This record gives sequence, structure tokens and C-alpha cells, in this order.
Amino acid sequence: MAADEPRALEGVRIIEIAAGLSVAYAGKLLAQGGAEVIRIEPPEGDAIRRGGPFPGDNEDLDAGGRHAFFNGGKRSVALDVTSEGGAAVAADLIASADVLLTSWKTASQLPLDDAGAMRERFPDTLYVSISPFGRSGPYADFEGDSHVVEALAGFSYVTGYPDREPVSLGVDTAEFLGGLYGWVTTLVLLNARAHGEEHHHADISAYETAALTDDHNLAVYHGMGLLRRRFYSRVLGAYPSDIMRCRDGFVSVVPGAPDFATSLALLIDRPEMIDDPLLQLPKERVVRWQDFDALMEPWLMEHDAEEIVQKAQELRLAFAFVPDVADLAADEHLAARGFFDGPDGEPAVGPPVGLSETPLRPERPPALGEANDELAGARGGSA
Repeated sequence: MAADEPRALEGVRIIEIAAGLSVAYAGKLLAQGGAEVIRIEPPEGDAIRRGGPFPGDNEDLDAGGRHAFFNGGKRSVALDVTSEGGAAVAADLIASADVLLTSWKTASQLPLDDAGAMRERFPDTLYVSISPFGRSGPYADFEGDSHVVEALAGFSYVTGYPDREPVSLGVDTAEFLGGLYGWVTTLVLLNARAHGEEHHHADISAYETAALTDDHNLAVYHGMGLLRRRFYSRVLGAYPSDIMRCRDGFVSVVPGAPDFATSLALLIDRPEMIDDPLLQLPKERVVRWQDFDALMEPWLMEHDAEEIVQKAQELRLAFAFVPDVADLAADEHLAARGFFDGPDGEPAVGPPVGLSETPLRPERPPALGEANDELAGARGGSA
């Protein structure tokens, strides 16, 4: 995408104040859409900037991997918003903005925990707050991060071996869900304002964004009163839906073909089993999963993942590799779609959607306080 091509959010100013990943991710997506996103962070840099990892293990607050991932395309103003002077500078910036993107729990002299006071003080600025549990309810003041939220939302309870303890997902899924909803909510509010409607405050709970993605646990409980148990990595009510070992690694196996029985029988060179109930009937596979594994395992252990996936896809079976991050970074499909096309030809993680006329564009992250002189100078810089 050329630098002079139109941007969907050109002319929109976003002020971002928060230490968590959700707000940072929402701001990143808005910046990729062309908004001017001004990230207000402490003079010493925030947790994302200080968290590395740093090239050569040399601490450079402007070069950390997570900083590049979450803050590309933003501007940085270094302010102590817990001080009177810093809060005054932040207030001037908020008053100049279309949207304030933050968490109501962010430590500040600004009344972020009072939506009414924020509306009175900044009547022209939309206020989008993303926090672990939202502004109201018994958990509102609780501390939490992605792993805490995922545990409470039921993810951990159904993840892992049935005779072992629950396990976490290993990635910050709830934080990213909160950020995605923050991005979409901001776009909704801006669109509503453009059509003459005003919704000054949006309160986003990462807990709720995680809980509403659970189409198995809550749906089964509300519909039938049943509790889903941990059962390896399998999807409820379908088998195979698992990670299975092969000769040189692992493959993900799910029943995705229109004629699963025929396709699978041909895959494992057992055409005589096409009419076998174990392949034909979904309930048989769920109940007799150990028999199904015993059928699959010898064939899988005689073949490499690449061969298995290629043949499976030719038969319209939804099999996939289980890559490590080096494999993922070298993935030809992502490369062909420009997913890793970063600024100045350097690799970067691309946007999650492709827009035909105004595509999202990854850009470089800012140096700490690089916009202080321009944006905060009148009030004394990093006050």
C-alpha cells in the first residue's frame, strides 16, 4: 500500500491511556486504519515497552518486540498522569480527540472511573473503556489479566487431560478479544456519531467477551443442564477433533469433509471400511474414540505431516500442520497474502482483515515521548 493512498480513519484522533494489552491492541488496529493514535505512557515507558524481548538482549525501550507488535503506527507522549501537571496535559489532549481509549482502572488524576464526570468534562470525546471485568458488578474492582479471565470464563476448566488439573491456553486470548471488541466498538461509536447518534461511553469487559465465545459450555448448560468435562483438546460432540501424532510431528484432525467416511477410508488406504459404522456414524466415533485412534495411529506413524496434510486436503479433509513459530513465520500462505509485509520491507505482523479500497497498514512504533514537544510542549512536556 502506497503511503499516499487513502486511509479509512484519516482525520480521527484517538488518545490511548492504559498499561494492558487490550487497549493497546485496539489502538493498534485503529492506527492501522489511519487514525492518529496518541499513546500516553509514563516517562519511564509502560509495561509493554519495558517488557522486551530486546534484540541482542540489550534493553532498548524503543526496540522491544512487544512494543513493535502493539504500538506500531502510534505516537508517544510521555506523561505522569498521576501528577497535576501531567493530568492537565492529558486533559488537553483528550479534549482535542474524537475518542479516549483506556481502562477505567488506569491510575490518574482524571475521573476515569466516573463516566458521568468524563462526559461532563469532555462532552465531545467518546469514551471507550476496556477492563478485565467492566465498570460494574461484584468483580469490577478485582485485579485480573488474560489468564485470570480465561479461567473464570470456563476456558481452563475444559482444557487438558480429564484426570489432570485444568490448564491455561498459553496465549493472551482474553486480552485480544477485549481489544478486538474495543476496536469494533470504537468504529460503531464513530459511525453512530457520523449519523447523528451519540453514545458517549462504552464499557467493555474482557470477561464477557471471553464468556460469549464459549459455544459449547454455556450452550450445553443452558440448553440441557449438563456440565462439559475436560477431555484432552477435543471439541464437544465431534470426533475426530484432536491433535494426533504422526511420524515427524503432529497433525490437527477434524471431520470436515462432506463424505467423511469415504475420504478417510481412502486417506488411510482402507477402502473396505467406507461403510463401517465407525467411519459413517458421528456418534460411533465419539463413543468409540479409542477404536478410531487405534485405526488411525499406525497409518499416521508411517507418514510425515506434510504428506498427510497434502493428501487429506486433496480428499477435502480438514487436516492441518501443527507448526512452531518458525514454521508459522515461513508459512507460504501468509506470505502470499502479504501478512508479514511490514514498513520499509521489514517483516511485521499484518492486520486481521483486508479492505479493498483503504487497507489497514502496519507502521513503525514510536520512540518514547517522540511527540512531547509537538503535543505536550505548551504545558511543559512530560509534566
